[in-house]
Order: sequence, then structure tokens, then C-alpha cells
Amino acid sequence: MRTPLLLAGVILALMHLQPMAAGNPIHILQVTDLSGPNGDTGRDFVTGAQVYLDQLNAKGGIAGREVRLVVEDDKGEQANTVALSRKGVAQYAPAALFGYFGADNVKAVLADRSIASQGIPMVAPYVGINLPSANPVYYLRASSADELAKISRIATSSGLNRIALVTGDDALGRAAGVEIIQQLQGSKTQLVGRVRLASNSLEVDGAADTLASINPQAIILAAPTIASAAFVQAYQQRRPGTAFYALSWINPQTLQEFLGPEAARWVAISALVPSPYNPTSAVAREFVGTLKKYRDEPPSYASMEGYMAARMLVDALRKGGGDASPFKLHQSLASYRSDMGGVRLQLDSTRRRALSLVDLAVFTSGGRLVN
Repeated sequence: MRTPLLLAGVILALMHLQPMAAGNPIHILQVTDLSGPNGDTGRDFVTGAQVYLDQLNAKGGIAGREVRLVVEDDKGEQANTVALSRKGVAQYAPAALFGYFGADNVKAVLADRSIASQGIPMVAPYVGINLPSANPVYYLRASSADELAKISRIATSSGLNRIALVTGDDALGRAAGVEIIQQLQGSKTQLVGRVRLASNSLEVDGAADTLASINPQAIILAAPTIASAAFVQAYQQRRPGTAFYALSWINPQTLQEFLGPEAARWVAISALVPSPYNPTSAVAREFVGTLKKYRDEPPSYASMEGYMAARMLVDALRKGGGDASPFKLHQSLASYRSDMGGVRLQLDSTRRRALSLVDLAVFTSGGRLVN
């Protein structure tokens, strides 16, 4: 699946060359999961980013240059992510690699010499762990460690001292297993069980039986959305009323559609951007208004994140005054500061993640998601 907005163009990739002339488009390359295990989240993220760029380009772009988002579907497969990134870098000479999904996928791209040699910034990947890279990675979202710390504190304060963990078979799942053990050290809460789910499978009965035999008071979900939803459904048949805490890469809309409003009521979702459902911040109100203008789609946390990520990238490009070279963009992002509609963002040598926000949203009995 590809967006209909793929157009050709070239930008400069090396610091010693001069900026492109005004009027030439700036290309941004996004290789992400649109039809694989996390396709629902990937599509929402793209929607949020695209509506921001639609709004930007309607007002003249950056210094007269249109910003075009080139989107490719890797179906969640690492090999596809690398191959499509190589192709996109060669074809479009993008200013940034943007909004990539999945720690293993991003890690593979960062390790690819033909891509890394171009020095192109990786901006706002949908990744909760810090990945090693010769070139800095500029994250928007808080880390998975921050999410798990928040969930652990809430579980402990709620008297839930026996919890279990459900992870996917990917880097985020592996990291969650390490982080939750660290977060629980010294607390009264114990990790009493852990199971892994295959990202592309709905075979969850064995995992549900395993944890049901242990009977934890709460379960943390750190697996892809559909696998997590299938697990919750199976587990509720065995142990109804168990509390679930889902990490932020689980799409709450898809989860609710899978489970239904009543079953979803037992799931709390970690949120790393302001709520688009109760838009108390100016940036959330701006996003909801822009989405209504350019797309006939309901908002989501993932589309809100895509919107904020695109705005952060555009802010950094504007600092370059139309120079979209990787060197200039690295400079702008390395000292990024913004009050984005009441939400503070900051990047520097000691702060790799622009946002520190971690909140929990829960489904009401009527199916609304509230903070």
C-alpha cells in the first residue's frame, strides 16, 4: 500500500553542497508497517503526519518549498524496511527518515552502511528503546522504560502486587521483559509470570492457559495490537475481571473494535501524547481541527503522534531557512526547543527524547477513552 502523494524530486545530502533553489520540494521518507501486525497504528501515524503537511503546504510550505511525505509499506518485515529505505534514499534523497515503526526494523536501517553513509537524520521513530547509531536518532515519544515505570507505580499504589507480562517476539517485547524486572526491584509488586506471543499469529490459548493457572492480579501487554487483543479475549474467558495495562504501541481503537466496549473496559492504555479525545491542550485542539478539515477520519493517539512528529520535523527544517541538507537538519534537531501548544519539547546532548509525557487512558463503560 502506498499513498497517492509520491512525487519525484532531489535534495542535497552532503554538508559541503549548497541548499536547493526555492520551489523544489523537500522529500521526507517514511517506511512503516501499513498492512502487517501493526498496520493499524502505522496508518494512523501517517494520517496525522500527512494532515499537518497538507496544512503546511496549503500555506506555502517552507520558504516556498513543498514538503512531500513519501510512504512505503514494509508490512512489518525488517528486510522490506531496509530494501525500501535503500530505494527511497536513492530515488528521493530525502531530508529525513521519518516515523519508522519497530525497534528491530529501525535498528536494521541504522546498521545498513549504504543508508548510514548518507547521514540522513532518523526523526520520530515509533520506538521505545534507545538504539545505537553512528548518527543521532531524534525521538519524539517517551521511552518504554518510562511507560513501565508509570504502570509499575500505579499497580503498586493500587495494591496489585502480583502482575504478569505478555510480550511480542520483537525488540520492544524483549526490552519490556528486562525493564519491568528493573522497575519492580525494591517494590512490593512481583512479576509472577511471562508469556510471549508471535507477532503474526492469533494462537494465544496456550499463553492464556499458562497465565490463568498463575492467576495474577494484573497483566501488562507489550505485544502487537491484534495479538494482544486476542490474548485479552481468551484470558477473559478464563479469568474475567482481570486488569490489563497496555503499552502505547497497542492501538486502542483496534483493541476496542476487536473486544467490544464492555470487554475493553478492563484495559488501560499508556498514552505518550496529549489526548485527542479530551483536547485540553492547544496542540490537541489544533490537531482535531486540522484532521476534520483534511480527512474524514476519527482521531487517535497514533495520528496525534504523527501530527506532532511532523510539526517537530518542520520546525527543525524551518530553522534551516529552506536548507534541507542532513547536516543542517542535524544541527537544528540537536538543540530543538518548542512550546507546542502548551506541550514542551526539548532535545539536546543529554536528552534524546523530546517528550517526557506518560499518561494512562481507560475505556469507560460507554466505550469512551478518557485520561
